[in-house]
Amino acid sequence: MPLLFDAFRLVKELELKDGEIHIMKTPVCFAFTHILVDLQKDLIENIGFKKTYFQLYETNKSGSKKYNESFIKKHDFNDKRKVLNWQINIVTLGGWGKFEVMYINLKENKLRIKFDNSPFPKMYGRSNYPVCILATGFTAGGAAANFGVEVDALETKCVALGAPFCEIMFAGPEEIKEKRTEQWKALGLV
Repeated sequence: MPLLFDAFRLVKELELKDGEIHIMKTPVCFAFTHILVDLQKDLIENIGFKKTYFQLYETNKSGSKKYNESFIKKHDFNDKRKVLNWQINIVTLGGWGKFEVMYINLKENKLRIKFDNSPFPKMYGRSNYPVCILATGFTAGGAAANFGVEVDALETKCVALGAPFCEIMFAGPEEIKEKRTEQWKALGLV
């Protein structure tokens, strides 16, 4: 965690004052993983998987896209690979697991990342669906901001489903919608 604070201090983006934390003038607070896990599980139990998925995914995607667009503009970043490396470092330093690019095609705005050692699916436990909805949403927003086009994401492998690591693919909305439909049918979610 000290690396995260050092990274933000280096770019003068972290402000600590009177019990408040601001990163890029955006208020943040840290939450225990088990709180996020329990929130997601309770939502799924109370309103169903599909409604929970889209609520969490879209909210995280939208917020992340705004944050990333602001950061990219403020620092006049224009090299998509450098932005992606910065994004991966921030997410990794943020405690979501060790993120790594498996495939990238900037001309087609496609990307595949894997993340090892994520505490979220470990704490979530075995599931009949991919559980990293929050991470899928906020990484989709980051990719859309970086690529400058609408991009969606889908978790294609998950530790909670028995995979050795989690994996998220990014592509255009129609392609992801098709892949999501196929995945959910195969998992018996629709």
